[in-house]
Amino acid sequence: MLPEMIFQREKTSVCVGTGLITLDVVMNGHPTRPLGLWAGGSCGNVLAILAFLGWTTLPIARMGNDTSATKLINDLESWGVDTSLIFQNNLVKTPVIVERLTSKADGMVRHSFQWNCPSCGSKLPRYKAIEVGDLTGKVAERISLANVFYFDRVRKSVVELANLNKKNGALIVFEPSGIRDEDLYKECVKAADIVKYSSERISNTEKLHEGIKIPLEIQTLGSQGLRYKYQNENKWFSMPSFKVCELKDPVGSGDWCTAGIIHTLGKDGKLGFSKALRENIELALKFGQALAALNCYYEGARGTMYSLTKQNFYQLLSLILEGNSPAKSICDFDNQHKVLPDPYTCPICDIIT
Repeated sequence: MLPEMIFQREKTSVCVGTGLITLDVVMNGHPTRPLGLWAGGSCGNVLAILAFLGWTTLPIARMGNDTSATKLINDLESWGVDTSLIFQNNLVKTPVIVERLTSKADGMVRHSFQWNCPSCGSKLPRYKAIEVGDLTGKVAERISLANVFYFDRVRKSVVELANLNKKNGALIVFEPSGIRDEDLYKECVKAADIVKYSSERISNTEKLHEGIKIPLEIQTLGSQGLRYKYQNENKWFSMPSFKVCELKDPVGSGDWCTAGIIHTLGKDGKLGFSKALRENIELALKFGQALAALNCYYEGARGTMYSLTKQNFYQLLSLILEGNSPAKSICDFDNQHKVLPDPYTCPICDIIT
């Protein structure tokens, strides 16, 4: 079993993040009525999970003055996320993503994403990055004490934020979802202390990362686990994933893994991370993988947070960390937090389904 220190916090650490924050519309069979309307996106999930684990988290984002933003912000705040750096205006539409869950003939669950409204078919709003003009004195003041800065999108304004946090001694965590501008991508990698990415989304990293010293590089391999390089070594070290007996929904598992790594390695910022030994790195990765495995038993990217009490959450997590695979019957605790939305408001045409 992993040390109890992983579950305990001597102080509240701070993570500031920017990137993909959306309203997730999770559909699991009903043609129009969603299972949940929850804050999502990689950045939204990581910051919400860290708040759940006891951190102070501050997302920096652009949202609209619309119903989707209200639902998204209310959900983040319900988990203790500080939303004071979410900038809203009438010229922006809050991004929305629909996740559909369907059962295949073999009993396995298939998930797919769509960027059209399930009601009217209109295109849903997409992500809009923060702009340089948003980086006011208020932002600099609020983020000055951050232990960790997390970002998942390649934008010039975001690189500026990363470098600002780096000067302040924060641990910089970069989790790219893809590459559009290779030069700007490399600037992001140079600013980061931890770079984590999926092998399914980014594959040509040997060339892209050539000549860049990355303190910790993590490549996830889906159900095969992950591999990592530490302190710019040329050798990859592999770690298998935890077994999941009854997969319900793998979406968001990467975000749980990232949050677990930050939770374990980032509490004391860059200085604390610089003192980490390989055993500390593998401890953090193992904790992140256990969180990812537990997430697979529940629907939605953060389904565990809506389905379990904190006590039951840590009970199941401990089982996984000890090498056991919880049976479905063990995972079926009463839902404590889940509130089915009624009804869903279309963010495009305001038609109530």
